Parts: sequence; C-alpha cells; structure tokens
Amino acid sequence: MEHLTAVKWNPSISPFAFLFLRKPNQKIEDIVTKPLSPGDSFNTTIFEEKVCIGHSINKDKYHFCNNTVVEQYNRCYTCEQQDFERCFLFCDASKPFGNCANSAAYEYCNTHKSSVYLALIANDVKVGVSFKPLKRWINQGADVAIEILRVKNGFEARKIEKMISSDLGISQTIRKTAKARKLNFNLERSLPDFRKLSKAIISYLESKSVVSEPSDILYKETNLASYYGDIPSLDVNPILNEVERTLQITGTVIGVKGKLLVTKVNNSYYVTNLSKIIGHLMTFSEKPLKLKGQKSLSEFF
Repeated sequence: MEHLTAVKWNPSISPFAFLFLRKPNQKIEDIVTKPLSPGDSFNTTIFEEKVCIGHSINKDKYHFCNNTVVEQYNRCYTCEQQDFERCFLFCDASKPFGNCANSAAYEYCNTHKSSVYLALIANDVKVGVSFKPLKRWINQGADVAIEILRVKNGFEARKIEKMISSDLGISQTIRKTAKARKLNFNLERSLPDFRKLSKAIISYLESKSVVSEPSDILYKETNLASYYGDIPSLDVNPILNEVERTLQITGTVIGVKGKLLVTKVNNSYYVTNLSKIIGHLMTFSEKPLKLKGQKSLSEFF
C-alpha cells in the first residue's frame, strides 16, 4: 500500500507527469515516483483512508506527516499553517508580509523575480503569477500561455495580477470541472480572441507605466500541447470518472493535462481529477480493473 503525496511535473524529462508516492511511516528517502506514461497500463484501487501529505520547510526540504485527515483536507492543521509554499498559492499581497508561512517564505518571495501571465484553457482565460511559469502552465493544464510581465518579486506580481483581474474582469482561477468538460475543445475557436486580449492587457499595463524586467519569454506565446500526450487529439470529451465514488482508476494512459488523467478502456475515454485522491492510500495492479460508474454505450457491445 502506498500514500499519494503529490502529482508533479518535470517539463524537462518525458514522461513529464508523475505520482509522488511513499510508504506510510517511512522517511523521505523512501519516496518513489510513478511516471504517467502515455500508452502504459494504469490500474489503481484507492482507499477511503486519508493521511496528511506533510509540508515543505523550504524549497529544498520537506517534512512528512502521518496524521489522519478528513476528506476535504490534504494536510493536518499544523502542516497547513507551516507549509512554505502555502503563501504562493493564496497571497494577494494585501498584508505587509503577504500570507507568508514563515520568514523563509517571505525572503524567497521578496527576492525572486516573478512572472505575470495569461493562460488559455479551452475558451477560458485566467491571469496568474509564478516564479517558474512554464512549470506552472503545465501544472494548470494551459493550452496556450504568454508572459505579459516580469517583476522584481512575488509581492509586486500579486498586486498587478489583482489589478488586472479587478480592472479588466479577468479570472484568477478556472475550476477543474470546467477544464474536464472541454478537453477536446477546438482552440481555433478561442485563440484569436486570446491574442487580442493579450495585446489589450499589454497596452493596459503600458498605460499604467508598468515596466517589465528583462525576460527571455516576455510576450512569447507558448503552446503546451506537446506535454499532454494524446489528449490534444481527442475527438470526443472523456467520461468523468468520479473517483471519490468509484475509488479506482483503470485503463491505458492517454495523457495528463494539469491534474486531469485521461485513460482509455476498450473504445471509451475516461477523465479523472487526480487532485481528488492526493493524500489517499492506494494499491496498484498490473491487471485491468472492472469498470465502475458511468460507462459509454460501447462498453456494452
């Protein structure tokens, strides 16, 4: 039995997506990674028991925890409050020291340059910030993204992100349920408007006398399709695997897009939100599992 602590991406090495697993009660040295390779068979049974995933101490160190947690949380209260990267997700720079978990988090955010970007997912657009934009775009499942500004630190980036969202009505989030419904969306329908919007927001920043730091990717549109296996070529949208109910994933891996895993069973495609099973205990099998939940008509013939 293994404990899923994270779903991670490495844009430099294929397969780009992998699971971060550990044996309960063991140390970080016993962590193993399970690649999510297109074409591989992937069969797992998930248990209802959920264990705290621990917290990052800084960019290099991680503390693992064995406390039991309830379904809606991935961390126990102590780990949630101490997580080094928590503030990177929730900070809006409205407080003097942001939402920093500790002095190390504040120091990192205050001394590292950060990108402000636009991401297109199907026909939805969001504005966001990141210290490592390419990795962030892939982790969010962006189809296309563009860096519109590079600033001196994370606090400045958050202020500008909030300003763009407030003044221009650009969302800062896109729900995974919306992403899952549009995996086969034709980008030719949304890309022209995304490009117009990008130019308009760049002009808006110029009108505010916002000047960018130097960056190799500034204003360069990046297409992320090559990271997602065969998902971009789907001609149908996959059936949702409600993994919190079925407690299983089975089939051949088609690809991973953000936290959405697409598998194929016979002639049908299924999509699973891997975020739903982070923190859970699970076992893996070489043999396919019997399907549970919604099936397509092709499964009956």
